[in-house]
Amino acid sequence: MTNDHALARRLLADMFLYYRLRPHGFAEGVSVGCPKADFASAPLRLAIVLDAAPDDPRTDELIDTGWRVLALSGAQIRDDPGSIRQTLLDTAQALA
Repeated sequence: MTNDHALARRLLADMFLYYRLRPHGFAEGVSVGCPKADFASAPLRLAIVLDAAPDDPRTDELIDTGWRVLALSGAQIRDDPGSIRQTLLDTAQALA
């Protein structure tokens, strides 16, 4: 796990806990029945996959089981957490 990946996980967890994303049910993927995702929202059927390689099978597997997938890189989250937070909020509101 890279430093960007670990930092991204921590930043996302904080976003889901402390910002307006909390009501949308985001949690670690395992906690909401989506073990292939790093984070997910069961009510929105939205899975977040961090640092996925181009040939990462998780994305296709999630889509095949009815999840919407948002792939993010740890560097994106580290460099611009405000933009990522707004993107997540906009996406969650659009899907709700």
